[in-house]
Amino acid sequence: MARWLHVVAPPSFTAIPSARSWCRCGYERTAKGRAGVLALVEAHNAHPEHCPLLNHEGSKAA
Repeated sequence: MARWLHVVAPPSFTAIPSARSWCRCGYERTAKGRAGVLALVEAHNAHPEHCPLLNHEGSKAA
């Protein structure tokens, strides 16, 4: 599977974290701020369930 997540979390408490998530299928999202980055990480982890590049027929338990 070819998908990536890049998170930038500067060490300063006042700095704003950011993130980018992208996949070979064309999925691409960006986020800024702690809440946005956390939501993006969650969406990135959920993406394989909806990715058109993956074969889902054999992946579900019977």
